[in-house]
Amino acid sequence: MKKIIRIALMSLAMICIATSAFSAGQQGAAPGEAQKVEVSFWTFIEIHQKWYETMAQKFNEDNPGTNLVLSTSTIPMNQMHDQLLMSLVAGKGAPDFVDIMIRWAGMFYKGNPQYFVSMSDIVAKQGGVMHPERMKTYTDPKGNVLGLPTHLGAGVMYYNKPAFDQAGINVDGIKYYDDWVAAGKKLHRPQNNVWFTTQHYAFAREYLLYTMQKGGYMIDPKGNITVDGKPSIDALQFITDTLHKDKIAEIAPNGSIYDPAFFDFMNKGGVLSLPHAQWYTSRFRTFMPDLKGKIVMRPLPLWRDSKIESASMGGTGTAITAQSKNVDVVKKFLEYCKLSYEGNVQIATTFGFDPPRMDVYDDPRVSVPDPYFQNEVTMNVVKSVLDNFISKPVWEISTDVQTELSRDILPAVYAGKTVPATAMKELAAKYRK
Repeated sequence: MKKIIRIALMSLAMICIATSAFSAGQQGAAPGEAQKVEVSFWTFIEIHQKWYETMAQKFNEDNPGTNLVLSTSTIPMNQMHDQLLMSLVAGKGAPDFVDIMIRWAGMFYKGNPQYFVSMSDIVAKQGGVMHPERMKTYTDPKGNVLGLPTHLGAGVMYYNKPAFDQAGINVDGIKYYDDWVAAGKKLHRPQNNVWFTTQHYAFAREYLLYTMQKGGYMIDPKGNITVDGKPSIDALQFITDTLHKDKIAEIAPNGSIYDPAFFDFMNKGGVLSLPHAQWYTSRFRTFMPDLKGKIVMRPLPLWRDSKIESASMGGTGTAITAQSKNVDVVKKFLEYCKLSYEGNVQIATTFGFDPPRMDVYDDPRVSVPDPYFQNEVTMNVVKSVLDNFISKPVWEISTDVQTELSRDILPAVYAGKTVPATAMKELAAKYRK
């Protein structure tokens, strides 16, 4: 308990738990009526709120004996995780179930699993169809599954294909990262403010992606700090070289590819190649309409000494808090939404996300041509890397390490104020026990 109170004090500027917290409970039903069950849900993503509300309607239609009534709240990301932490410490005020962003997953699932309900039983019922690597992210040290993923989060490469075609470069011929860099040297036009790719330090995601493709980790599956390992240092050096040696990259506006200024920049053709997660397709469709019909998705290039084709980027796991008074009903609902075959089809068709359930990729509702991406079946790209996909391990210190990487280390390295080997060795020394 001391540990989580310490984390709360460090992480929060003391905020009050929402006084309007929903009091969940079952209400008696008249003979012949469905049992009314009221449950509360917190998220930091509005489309998740709307999706769960829609899924609750479907759930009630398919389970006529239950009338599930959701009280949902969308709260800004940092505030929501702070509020959740405080309610767990206080022992009251937490929702029945909650979305937890991967940045905080280690602190909650690995560091304080006692505040959540195991869902290993409903995962086991699926018979191994959930991608095992993805499920590791949401598993506590004893092997209990505490969260259910919203997507696989597979890293892929996006190409502005007309630009490659005009230069006589076949995107399907780019197999390795040195091929990718060579293409970048031919295509970048800094004098016209057109860059081959971009680097950013929000969430340190590209660094983590390259490191895992090299077979390394920020923190390994056993919880050891490994940011100073060769794969990690080499990955960060590679990024640095794209900026200063090969000069094919530019820092994203405001240091983030989620910033409106970046969306505008890429929408105008300022970036020709972007490594990121499959779920970033939603950002293209929403914020970069002028690129419709120009962008194609392909598997990531490989490092010549590794066969790892993809790794997880981001992720939201949905957990049941131990404060819930309706655990059985919430479990049944989350099994319906996040684990069932139809639930995963809904994840693909509603969000456009790559579902974590591996047996739905051949479903005709999932593998459909996408007009934005030149009418290609983008889910086939994800399907092709399922066997060589790994997920980022999360541990209690992951939140602090990744925050420091994004806030301090990467900006300093990219600006040339320090070098990757020195920065990572200093970071490892700080957190290594």
